[in-house]
Amino acid sequence: MTKGTIKLNFNKFSGNYEIIHNGFAWISDGRKPYITIRKKIGDKYIAISRPFWSALKKKTEFSEGKIVTRYSDFIAFGKKLHFTLVCTAEITGEDTVEFSLKAENEAGYDIQAVYFPAPFNSRLKGKNSYHIDPMRQGFILPDGYKKNFATIYGYTHIKRPINTGDCYMPVWGRVCDGHTFTAIVDTPYDASMYSSFGKHSAFVNSVYWQSSLGKLSYERKIRFVFHENGDYNTVAKDYRNYLIEKNQLVTIDEKIAKNPNIKKIIGAPVLHHKIFSKINEKSQFYDKNGSNEILCATFRERAEQIKRLKNLGLDKLYIHTDGWGKDGYDNKHPYILPPCEEAGGWDGFKKFSEVCRELGFVFALHDQYRDYYYDSPVFDKEKAVTNIDGTNPYCSIWDGGEHSYLCSAFALDAVKRTYAELEEHGVDIQGAYLDVFSIMQGDECFHKDHRLTREESMKFRGKCFDYLNGKGLIMSSEEPGMQLLNHLALVHHGPHALRPQENGEAVGIPVPLGNLVYHDCIMVPWNWFNNWGIPKGEDGDLYGALNAGMPYIHPYGNSLRKIGTDNRTADIEMMSDEELKKEFERIRPLCELQARLYNKEMLKHEFLGSYRKQKATYSDGTSVIIDLDKNAYQIDLQ
Repeated sequence: MTKGTIKLNFNKFSGNYEIIHNGFAWISDGRKPYITIRKKIGDKYIAISRPFWSALKKKTEFSEGKIVTRYSDFIAFGKKLHFTLVCTAEITGEDTVEFSLKAENEAGYDIQAVYFPAPFNSRLKGKNSYHIDPMRQGFILPDGYKKNFATIYGYTHIKRPINTGDCYMPVWGRVCDGHTFTAIVDTPYDASMYSSFGKHSAFVNSVYWQSSLGKLSYERKIRFVFHENGDYNTVAKDYRNYLIEKNQLVTIDEKIAKNPNIKKIIGAPVLHHKIFSKINEKSQFYDKNGSNEILCATFRERAEQIKRLKNLGLDKLYIHTDGWGKDGYDNKHPYILPPCEEAGGWDGFKKFSEVCRELGFVFALHDQYRDYYYDSPVFDKEKAVTNIDGTNPYCSIWDGGEHSYLCSAFALDAVKRTYAELEEHGVDIQGAYLDVFSIMQGDECFHKDHRLTREESMKFRGKCFDYLNGKGLIMSSEEPGMQLLNHLALVHHGPHALRPQENGEAVGIPVPLGNLVYHDCIMVPWNWFNNWGIPKGEDGDLYGALNAGMPYIHPYGNSLRKIGTDNRTADIEMMSDEELKKEFERIRPLCELQARLYNKEMLKHEFLGSYRKQKATYSDGTSVIIDLDKNAYQIDLQ
């Protein structure tokens, strides 16, 4: 069937689709569609997958611009199941096709997940073909790309939940000699990216739809937009335009209008420092033969160090403070008061906050309302996330040791308790970083008294940010996952995908896909410690300049100190005055650039002759060119 510039075909025998846009053919390729069916045995669930073609009944109906296929009578665990999957492909615009999926006659928790549609790839092999991926800041992957191949191959065997580091945004794309499509997941809360290899050694992608509270529940949708001449910039702008169309793009200027305090961090560098760390013996970082506890500085000592920065000429600073709670970093959440006694307790903490205010610096806290530690004074198993089988999630990686996850329904109450108590004690908090909220998929909860979908979980997290933002605090979280971006002024980082993520090799060819969408919506710092998120051997300041981001300042140098089994920044002795002045000179042009461009759209990114030389152009005409071989950047102002 044909409508506008698009012809849509479907093969009833193979289940494959073909989309022809202005004469160029995109075809189903890679992993075939399938359903995962679940069965309860005792207290546990087991699952098995079935391809769509295994359904005993298949019926396809063609109408104007639409193809509807119904799959029913799947056989699993020795019985015929009574639900029907309804798969629709519809030409919805001049250059747009929408696929949707829903279940009819759904009873019980039979459907665990569905993978549909199959990925799309070009029918013909192109001379310049590549995949566009939203993992972290983004990358492109040319067909047949061999560098870091083991990592790429591994991604074809894992699902990558949307709104995690593996998938910041619900969008991907593909280019073949200019012919381009953008895929936008319209219902992203219960969805994951799932990739495979297709024809022409291409890395191709589609979406894995997870059940919601045990069922497919609602109609799932994905939109494909086709272009005759495009690239990865086109894909980013398609998604940005989609957000504008849905009234889901909130700029940083709009956020400042609601909370003018955000202005204080325009042109400010970011200081990330720790006060106290104590590793629980149940933590995976615990070293039975090593040191598991360190006091980096008291609150009073840190205040004196901050004064020194001011006296040496630093005008602005955003201070991200880790390890300020009773037992230090990543311990006892979601209630970590009183402040660390070893560091000076309430009095020292209050004085530190006051000094920051007097100096004109922004004092912000690292905080956490998801990890729910067993030894927290407020731990109550009945408030923990409950899985479908009645168990609770378990983790013991972080410093505080054993924990589950707090159901998001209780997060806001916990936030209110902490910040009310801080206010009662006169601690002058100007910003709060609520860890992991922005970069973890919503926590589905089956507890009978507080059942939550993943989408509801994300909305409860959003209420935590909005509550504190309403009190004038500058809100931040870990990474720029799209589902909570509108609630934040800044994030901790928005780096590129590497393996390993710290000082590792790039996955594919890095591009600023994220910043092409949201640069004027969120402030993103660059050049954290030990090349985290910066390809090995390259300078993080170049990426900071290209993306016009906030620079991290490193007044304690770049040395590492082992705590337990983990290497961490040694935030103890500050550098000499001469070294600090050099550090100020390093960050000054980056701060000025960020102050100029923080609210400007990144219009275009391009490679200049090779992947080693890149250019970003902003909506005011400013352009930034970086040369990774010469380790230099150039700013052209308009």
